Amino acid sequence: MSGGGGSSTTEATVPKFLETGYQQGIGMGRDLSAMPYTPFYGPDVAAMSPLEQASFQGTDVMAGAFGMPSSSGQQYLPAPTQFEGGAMGYSSAPIFEQAVSELEARRPAQADYYNSFFIDPVTGEMGSRTPARQPVALEMQSGGRRGK
Repeated sequence: MSGGGGSSTTEATVPKFLETGYQQGIGMGRDLSAMPYTPFYGPDVAAMSPLEQASFQGTDVMAGAFGMPSSSGQQYLPAPTQFEGGAMGYSSAPIFEQAVSELEARRPAQADYYNSFFIDPVTGEMGSRTPARQPVALEMQSGGRRGK
């Protein structure tokens, strides 16, 4: 037995302003996905101030006076870097650069593949696998129909 005569179809449409917003948001996401990791080249950790260093020396002198172990003036950190504006500190940027260079030297094909997803930070050239170079076109399925 059949349930009756007609069938109905309901179709939802997206208002134009919302469709445009979706397209802009997706476009921005595609653009941002092509940006590689951006390292920070400034100081990650501040260096000890002269007053802090003097305090350490005073503690060493006091410990030595009582026969206690001290650092004996040993330096456990490398010399801090002076950054623009006179700030003294330590940066992880050289370690990051060394790790990237090591990857490129030991695994060049993997480094090339990884880099193909991003823009070149020096030249601005798009990698072969960035979203802008993909064959999928961004389009909405409304077929020109707009919301009520």
